[in-house]
Amino acid sequence: MGARKLFPERKCTIIFQPHLFSRTKDFAKEFAESLDQADEVLLLPIYPARELPMEGISSNSILKLMKNHNARVLSKEDILQYLKVGISKTSNESNSGNLLITAGAGDIDQIIQPIKEIMSKTIS
Repeated sequence: MGARKLFPERKCTIIFQPHLFSRTKDFAKEFAESLDQADEVLLLPIYPARELPMEGISSNSILKLMKNHNARVLSKEDILQYLKVGISKTSNESNSGNLLITAGAGDIDQIIQPIKEIMSKTIS
């Protein structure tokens, strides 16, 4: 993960939205290995786009392969609540060096503005 190399001393949290059930099925192992490099991973449900769900394939397919025990699958709403609580709890600590990365395809962009609002309200 490039962010880890650029900022090796910073805590790195990644929010990842898998795109397509078929891609998740084909690359779950590789996604898990890459995501394991983060300190914390928040997985969104798969964005299906043009596909119907595939039996047994979900974001949990990635989670089960991860070695990082600081990972979980959450809805967009739950991620926003999680960030509100987490940032509020640590607002007295230094968060200035922490990294929050959003990655994936689909509609993950819909939570960018709410994340910015949460961070600006709780950090400033």
